[in-house]
Amino acid sequence: MKISNDYLDDLLVRMAHHSTAIEGNTLTQGETKSILIDGYIPRAMNLRELNEVINYKGFMQFIRDNLEDLPPLSLELIKKIHFLLCQNAIDGVAGTFKTIPNMIIGASFTPTQPYMVITELQEWILNLEAQLETPEKEGIIEAICRQHIAFERIHPFSDGNGRVGRALMVYICLQKGIAPIVVTKEDKAEYISYLNTEDVNGLTKFSLKLNADEEARINLFS
Repeated sequence: MKISNDYLDDLLVRMAHHSTAIEGNTLTQGETKSILIDGYIPRAMNLRELNEVINYKGFMQFIRDNLEDLPPLSLELIKKIHFLLCQNAIDGVAGTFKTIPNMIIGASFTPTQPYMVITELQEWILNLEAQLETPEKEGIIEAICRQHIAFERIHPFSDGNGRVGRALMVYICLQKGIAPIVVTKEDKAEYISYLNTEDVNGLTKFSLKLNADEEARINLFS
């Protein structure tokens, strides 16, 4: 799959806009593009919201620098992605696993306790690697979706779990040589419903469509 620099710029803007908007960021996609691509802050804005979108430049630069051979997932890489996406936006905890228990509003389960995070994430990585051992794109996307739901149930960080989980979906797709899965803010309700109900089949069908849309977008930029 040939990926152009223009497409990576486009992916940067849309990831930064949609993933942060799902978490409540109010910047528009046009404002996000102005900040990330044009280097211009178009109006006075909340500093946290500004930093949330700026942080995606670091994440995308890491992908650009390693696109031909993206490093395998590890605890350190997951913490690095959290740091890149959350520095200057989450007070004092960017790049560190949670140390006190946390909860998800309305969840019917309790996320993993802090003392179990490392063990469960190590198992999560091994399970993902085993499930990705398939030549079929549909199988790869199903594995990514199953493990995305599992990651959000572990909830390894005190904050920023959603944006890190969605960034990992993009990362793994690129690592496997397929078009990324980019969840848009317009799809938030459907996406959250699949997470809440642990609907792997529903999330997989949803993600296959997003993957196909993204593949078409890559071809247009190429």
